[in-house]
Amino acid sequence: MSNEWDEYAEGWDVDPSVKEYAAKAFAELSNVISIEGLSVFDFGCGTGALTQLLSPGVKDIVALDGSAEMIKFLAKKKLSNVSAISGFLTQDLIDSHPDLAKKFDLIVASSVCGFLPDYEGALGLLTSLLKPGGVFMQWDWLSNDDSSEIGLSENRVLRAFKANKLGDIQVTNPFAMNSSKGTMAVLMAVGKNA
Repeated sequence: MSNEWDEYAEGWDVDPSVKEYAAKAFAELSNVISIEGLSVFDFGCGTGALTQLLSPGVKDIVALDGSAEMIKFLAKKKLSNVSAISGFLTQDLIDSHPDLAKKFDLIVASSVCGFLPDYEGALGLLTSLLKPGGVFMQWDWLSNDDSSEIGLSENRVLRAFKANKLGDIQVTNPFAMNSSKGTMAVLMAVGKNA
């Protein structure tokens, strides 16, 4: 089943802003948590720009994306500790896929949550995949209000994190990205599973 992101897959890795975003997200992640030996779930991994940066330091990564074409480009990178899944995160997928049967030390979601039709519901599924004490980190475009079609507001993210019982919550705006549409701020949110 194809989706709208399939058409972007071929040019994704050659777009310098994709690498820049992943590098900035990885640098921020490294300031918050040591990744050495962690089991990671990369939700909405795309072609694996962040996955590739995480791979050398972690135990293993399960990388999920709804775009089969994006997953094909990730698979071509032949990262030995990465298991890639093409599909959408649902309870049925969690129940049926052996790579999702375990719990994760760290779940990352880079520029994906703001595009979800049900962010709060997806966050509930994601937190169910965290080990006790596991960390969830997301980066998304910062929106000034809850009704924006692009990005997420700090208040919406805080409400969703609290509703899903994530603790030690930090919501920051660690970097911005320049584009033809101007400068766009990035929201980073971190929460720990109780």
